[in-house]
Amino acid sequence: MKKTGEVQRCLQPVVELRKEAAAYAYSVRAPRSKGVIPPSSYRDGGFATLADCLSDVARALGGDFSRIYVRLDGLCVGERDIAELRLEPEKVAAALKAACEINLEQLSAPGGD
Repeated sequence: MKKTGEVQRCLQPVVELRKEAAAYAYSVRAPRSKGVIPPSSYRDGGFATLADCLSDVARALGGDFSRIYVRLDGLCVGERDIAELRLEPEKVAAALKAACEINLEQLSAPGGD
């Protein structure tokens, strides 16, 4: 049986990023378990840019987790290393926005829904 600390390191939280009016916000939850989406365990907002939001995610989660699942405006946009968010938040923000655009294009294409 694994120790609690070992189990914690294996967990990979889901970070939900979203645009709220003129600012960005995020919430954190555990991964889906048996089809059930758990409630958010942490929320923060009021960030001027997506990069600022990602930097805060790195500060908030970096001590406990090495990787996260990322959703942007309700769409899954992949997984990211916390170190990447900390070191290059602008680059990650651009990549996440591009992935979100691709997902939106695929959903709006005929037969994409």
